[in-house]
Amino acid sequence: MEWVLIRTTLISQLVHLVAGAVTLLVGALLIRAIDHVVFKKIDLEEEIARGNLAAAVLAGAMWLALALVFTRG
Repeated sequence: MEWVLIRTTLISQLVHLVAGAVTLLVGALLIRAIDHVVFKKIDLEEEIARGNLAAAVLAGAMWLALALVFTRG
């Protein structure tokens, strides 16, 4: 009985881990696409590397927005 519960829990954890990794990958690709399509003249990564706080806040807000979309879906 305990082995069934342990096996089921491990399978569930593995499925959630894979889903989380896929979500992060899709999120990163979407953020990069938004960066290239919407912000054509601004490179967010370069601006963040130069210390632009506004660019960092914008990138963080986009990650939060994507997280909300993915958790609601």
